Amino acid sequence: MSIERTTAAASVSSIQPAQEIRTRQAEQEQQPGTTAAGSESKTQVRLSSLAQQIKTDDTQDVDFERVAAIRAALEAGELPLEPRKIAESLVQEIYHFS
Repeated sequence: MSIERTTAAASVSSIQPAQEIRTRQAEQEQQPGTTAAGSESKTQVRLSSLAQQIKTDDTQDVDFERVAAIRAALEAGELPLEPRKIAESLVQEIYHFS
């Protein structure tokens, strides 16, 4: 099997770039709300009522008083730790999220 060339091969240096390379100007990189043409983005985002509620939720998810009491009990040696039970719970938690 042979391959016949129909046109002569050109050297790499004589080939002209097919596209011109475009780069961002420093001004465009610093302005996050603009597009490459310089106009502002017209994208609008609407949050669901649940997302708005979560965004404005100011309740405390952590009971800091309870955390402080547990830390004090640990430091005083009054809170027994069971490493095996802790490890088993961690493993179950890992497999639950997998």
